[in-house]
Amino acid sequence: MTAKPTARRARRGGGARTAFDRQALIDQLTRSDGGLEDILAKSPRDLTEAEVRQVADRRLALPAGAEKETLDRFERAFYDDAYGTDPAETDATGRLMAPAARRAVNAAPVPARTIDGIDLSRAVGRLAERVADIAETQGSRDAVRFLQRGLTILNQAVTEARGDDAMAPAPTNGPMFQDLVDDGDPGPKTRAALRTAAARLGSPKIEEALALGSFETALRGLAHGTSASGLRDVTSASFAELFRDPAAVGPHIPTEEGESLQMTVNDLGKVLLGPRGFTALREDGIIGPKTEAALRRVLKAAGPRRLTETMGRNLGFFLFEPPKPGRRSLLQSAAGSDGGHPFGII
Repeated sequence: MTAKPTARRARRGGGARTAFDRQALIDQLTRSDGGLEDILAKSPRDLTEAEVRQVADRRLALPAGAEKETLDRFERAFYDDAYGTDPAETDATGRLMAPAARRAVNAAPVPARTIDGIDLSRAVGRLAERVADIAETQGSRDAVRFLQRGLTILNQAVTEARGDDAMAPAPTNGPMFQDLVDDGDPGPKTRAALRTAAARLGSPKIEEALALGSFETALRGLAHGTSASGLRDVTSASFAELFRDPAAVGPHIPTEEGESLQMTVNDLGKVLLGPRGFTALREDGIIGPKTEAALRRVLKAAGPRRLTETMGRNLGFFLFEPPKPGRRSLLQSAAGSDGGHPFGII
């Protein structure tokens, strides 16, 4: 079930609202830094020659490093698409001839859009509202940290997926952006990463990334001694709104995130603890004391990031295909289905 991006969520736990300026946070996340960042949020196919020259000017001014390589890949993607990859032709005197474009190149700039055709500014605005919803109870800094951690996890998953061209969600190889520092500051790098990821993957993937960032933060707390007795609530708080109304499911009802968590614990437990050191959980989708105890053992061996990444794979968040209208992700509920597990493999 798709959570409504612009609707304010009911505050969890019944506590008082954390004092913060909601509109200021939204404005920070949606602020356009102009120029190159807006260009890089577009598909290379949509660029004008003038925009490509801006990318080239920035690239030439940079020292060797990851950002320079990213801009070079972006620039090459435009030229490969517009002019092809065949060797340059020469004239009768042996001089190189200017290549002819294989397609019409835009003469005027076009607005950036997401992969599913939504105006990018509108999509980022809705995502900023979602971050602000979380900040209502978690505070602005933690909500932005969830976003930063989730975007970094998503970025790394995209980079791995590009080993298979059929899975590649963007026209360039390599990461979409440099991994973010999770400092809770919605600054230019975070804004640029949000815009780029939303453009390349669509808003639903960013909502999934935000959920993963929230979940990893909770796992970090468990790794540092927080009780695992609230694991069901923590997992539900991170993922439930992606699939349903969280209040509609009782404590003894199977859930998508409950089954995926058990699959994750089983997958990692077998690898890290071995068949003699780990007894597999029943994957019934109900998070109880046995799941909590097993999770703590596996978390100690795997660490929060690896466990979160495996959870994302098992939920189907890292299957990068163009989104279909009206469908929020490729995940199909295994809890309550009869056809086995539709989730990805570790």
